[in-house]
Amino acid sequence: MKQDFMQAMIKRRSIYQLGDNVALSKEQIATVISECVKHTPSAFNMPTTNIIVAFGEKHQQIWQNVKAVLKEHLAKKEEVFAAAQAKIDKFASGIGTILYYEDQEVVNELKETYAMYAENFSVWSMQAGGMVQFAVWSALADNGIGANLQHYNPLIDEKMKEMFNVPDTWKLVAQMPFGSIEQQPGEKYFEPLDNRIKVY
Repeated sequence: MKQDFMQAMIKRRSIYQLGDNVALSKEQIATVISECVKHTPSAFNMPTTNIIVAFGEKHQQIWQNVKAVLKEHLAKKEEVFAAAQAKIDKFASGIGTILYYEDQEVVNELKETYAMYAENFSVWSMQAGGMVQFAVWSALADNGIGANLQHYNPLIDEKMKEMFNVPDTWKLVAQMPFGSIEQQPGEKYFEPLDNRIKVY
């Protein structure tokens, strides 16, 4: 059994200590991400998942805006904000951020076109988006690039919309900062698979 794909999945971990010492160029990283988006499957082959990849100043601005929003929401919780700020600074230390969106216009069009399955399209959209996130995360890991997945939405939705002129129909679902791996994660605990998988 070929192990390349399995090894890529195993390499994929949540890396929080990020840096800017990455061998791949921005163009190469963008190509890796684009190929993942292109080849990840979705129900009815629906193109609901859209992403924004930010490098350099735009990457920094994302996390500056996240901090500004959190500071406002945690105005009376200084210790909580201080901890959040320290965490966000680690994300900003990377070289880029991917913003993941799901296009609600496409979802709604499919609901109308295939009314019999209407209630499923929102779920299928999120499934497709999750697969894209996993594919990109694993592909980055396979190229020696660390990443983690964050969910500051919907608090930051308006800020991101202003920054990148995001269409009204795009719904922000996740943020993925990435960069060099400055600290390896600890050993991961796995629940016994006998409790999760039944083979007959």
